[in-house]
Amino acid sequence: MQTMFERLDAAAAKMKSFVCVGLDPTPARVPIDDILAFNCAIVDATKDVVSAFKPQFAFYEAMGVDGFKILEKTIQHIRKVAPDHVIIGDGKRGDISTTATAYATAMFEIWDVDVATIYAYQGSDSVEPFLQHPGKGVYIVCRTSNPSSRDIQDLVTEGPSGREKVFNRVAAMADRWARTENVGLVVGATYPDDLAALRAKHPEPHFLIPGVGAQGGVAEDARAGANEYGSGFLVSSSRGIIYASDKPEDFEYKARVAATVLRDQINDSLAPDVLDTQSVTIR
Repeated sequence: MQTMFERLDAAAAKMKSFVCVGLDPTPARVPIDDILAFNCAIVDATKDVVSAFKPQFAFYEAMGVDGFKILEKTIQHIRKVAPDHVIIGDGKRGDISTTATAYATAMFEIWDVDVATIYAYQGSDSVEPFLQHPGKGVYIVCRTSNPSSRDIQDLVTEGPSGREKVFNRVAAMADRWARTENVGLVVGATYPDDLAALRAKHPEPHFLIPGVGAQGGVAEDARAGANEYGSGFLVSSSRGIIYASDKPEDFEYKARVAATVLRDQINDSLAPDVLDTQSVTIR
């Protein structure tokens, strides 16, 4: 069976795009009255210039039961019109093993996402239930893109290899499972030096790289997340794409333009042969 991140690399190679669109609708910002129609229009407009979609569950939870119905139908629409694309369920789940088991069942069997974002701060037993679903994957939150991430993630701990920052300890934990090809890391583009250092030290995990665009990250810096094969990463952008226009008549067109620009910026920053599908090595 093809592993999840093999599938994701294959999708990126096929689409010649390392872009993931974050579907984070806020009713006050969506330029039309129908949020489901907005989501579907964004998917339809960008599906041939990106390789993944990432609904952030909090935005749907904030709309109550109606939001969950929108989330369900959005996922169904992606499956229908972009069946080769990967869907990342961005819920950042994390808890003790019994609860983690329930979270994993919900994400993979009920919501039918391909990859879930999770926390590992409660230890390995909060991660392992997510690894019991063949063909699925997880991104473990490691070095996040928000300004105050340093409050916790930069704290120095005593680890098996000596003193190390918390985010480095999390990355070291992920290495235990990385060779199964179903574990990746969330590493923000807003800390490019840390991104480069993490990739150098941890060549195996797939990286989900948020923070480009509205949060201040630069697309060219995201190339540091590429592995030795010129793949193994995704750059996620939400607000910079879905809110590229606030006008009902052109929001989907402007979203497509923004996604295309981001795709091209990333591709231009990579070695010329990375996107030659004959030379990309899918592990």
